[in-house]
Amino acid sequence: MASDADQLLEMGFPKNRVLKALRATKSAGLQPAMDWLVEHSEDPDIDDPILEHAGGALGTASSTPATGGDEDSTEKEGDVIQDGEQTAQSLICQDCQMILRDAEAAQRHAMRTEHVNFAESTTAIKPLTEEEKQAKLAELKQRLADKRAAKAAQDKEDLKTSEKIRRKAGQDLTEVKLRLEEKEMKKQIEAKKREKEQDRLAKLAIKARIDADKAERARKKLEATTGIQQAAAAATAVAVAEAAAKAGPAKVYTETRLQIRQPEGQAPIVHTFQASDKLSAVYEFVRGHRQGAFKLMTSFPRKVLEGSDLEKTLNDLQLVPSGALAVTLN
Repeated sequence: MASDADQLLEMGFPKNRVLKALRATKSAGLQPAMDWLVEHSEDPDIDDPILEHAGGALGTASSTPATGGDEDSTEKEGDVIQDGEQTAQSLICQDCQMILRDAEAAQRHAMRTEHVNFAESTTAIKPLTEEEKQAKLAELKQRLADKRAAKAAQDKEDLKTSEKIRRKAGQDLTEVKLRLEEKEMKKQIEAKKREKEQDRLAKLAIKARIDADKAERARKKLEATTGIQQAAAAATAVAVAEAAAKAGPAKVYTETRLQIRQPEGQAPIVHTFQASDKLSAVYEFVRGHRQGAFKLMTSFPRKVLEGSDLEKTLNDLQLVPSGALAVTLN
């Protein structure tokens, strides 16, 4: 009578796989071995050589004894066999009609299900006919094809899911980038608006000082040519011009933007100071950008700032919210 191993070899399975299937199912029969071969056909190590310590020879079960504990109550692969595969020691559970290989398998089944009615099975083991072998082989091929098709479909679905996740991540990253760019653009626009407003106020202050200087020169000229009466009228004009220079927004500025022009065609130095900073702080800042002795002076009116001016704040010197100074080497 042909053994399970011989029948599997006749079906065309490699000897290495047949040996692995019989050892994994503990020689539970032809059907369990065939099921194992289908289940593990795609394993990467299915054709690896079998280690010598893994068990017995081809067609025989491993002689390693079973351990105690929870394994006694767990049905192992090969405990349940199909009808027609019973051995001389096979038993049948009369509670559920499950055919079991031996008394040890029946004991594990009883511990798991609490079934207690068992009887010996009288069904004899018959070798497969050629037609049955071909049918089994065709069934195996179909099951293998179905398994590969299911795996291919799952791989395709996984690929679609991964692509959706990748696209969603890309869209989220693009949206974050756009929001950051929009926020930065708003900051730049606000900065430009503030700078324009400061320049406008600085121009108004310079214009007021020019008008006051013109009025002062006119007053002095009138005093020299037309006398005290005309000089008084000019003084009134000066007072009006000074009032216009002092008039302006009631806003209190805490910072000022100074432009310090350098001689010899060098680029001007532009920096923002606190309105409460003293003129000495401006001198220290300029010393960090040029060498040698120098002094700072205003353009309108033209005046060198030194001595007691060093302890005055930029607000006291009317250099807020912006102003212009020049570096002189004299």
